[in-house]
Amino acid sequence: MMTGWKVAVSQQNRQRGAVALEFLMLFPLVVAMLYAAATYGVLFFSKYRMQDAVDQAVTSAMTIDRRAYSSADLGNAVVTLSSATLATMIDGLPEGVAAGVDSSTTQCGMVASGGVDLLQCRITVNSGEHPIVPTLSFGFLGAFPPLPDTLSVQSVIAI
Repeated sequence: MMTGWKVAVSQQNRQRGAVALEFLMLFPLVVAMLYAAATYGVLFFSKYRMQDAVDQAVTSAMTIDRRAYSSADLGNAVVTLSSATLATMIDGLPEGVAAGVDSSTTQCGMVASGGVDLLQCRITVNSGEHPIVPTLSFGFLGAFPPLPDTLSVQSVIAI
């Protein structure tokens, strides 16, 4: 027959085993959530930086003296200045983001909408070919965390 203190020690040992099993089961989930949060934080910050770059490029068009150009030449002057500003801003992006910039869709140009001339600047980053952040591959489960293949931002202003 077991005495009272032996029963208490036996229950403590079982309790320690249960805590260890709970830890082993929950620890990977907690680490995965922290990794996903950090990954999405870097991704959102990169998109914020891209948006700031196109906003700066569009805003630079407001510094042009409209009296110095005819209405036909104003659009070209605005596109030239904003494209140069966009190129400078892209050079200032983090290396991982700048490496994935798709030059065929990254541009500034004039767009007509409802009789109003608009300056539109856009950046597209192909994060499928040049990942901004690394993902983990779990074989049949796929990549974790799931990330978009492209990131796009644009900014538009009336000229």
